[in-house]
This record gives sequence, structure tokens and C-alpha cells, in this order.
Amino acid sequence: MSSMCAIQCPVRGMDAIKCPHQYLKVVEFLGYCGRICDVEFVLYFIKNAVALEKILIDPYDQIVKNSAFQTANINQEQIARSRAKCQLEDKVPPSIELVIL
Repeated sequence: MSSMCAIQCPVRGMDAIKCPHQYLKVVEFLGYCGRICDVEFVLYFIKNAVALEKILIDPYDQIVKNSAFQTANINQEQIARSRAKCQLEDKVPPSIELVIL
């Protein structure tokens, strides 16, 4: 994504620059936690990716993969899945498939 299409976290009081994505059909979000920035990032694509067909949310943290912290992270992933469902299900239009892993 170019700097002209960068999204700013609303916590900092900034709005996303409108930048239509004509051909983007699938968005995969790795490491979703349920922060305000996460929700706003997904909403950015819903508003700007005109051909969007599918949003894939994966709360799995790639950093702790194959580490001693992997077992402790399972509970955090379950919480993130629950947050994603609550935060996004009613915001994603029926024309876009929402998949939460």
C-alpha cells in the first residue's frame, strides 16, 4: 500500500485517506486483536475496496509461533476471535464474506 493510501489509527485523531482499490477481492488480516485500530483498518477496506468479496480474520500471532508462549497465547486468540465476531459481523455487508479463523 502506498503512503497515500495509509490508514491512521483513530486514537491519534486522524482519518484514513480515501483511496479506492478497484481490483482487491480478498483481504487477509493476520494478528487481529480487536483494538480500535484493527476495526478501523477492516472498515477502511470495506469502504474502499469496491470489488471486495472476502475478509479473512486470523488472530493467530505469527511472532509466538513455535515458541514457549504458544500455549499461553491460545486464550488470547479465542478472545480476539470473539471480539472480531462482535465488532465486525454487523458492519460487513452481506455481499462480502467474513471468515474468522
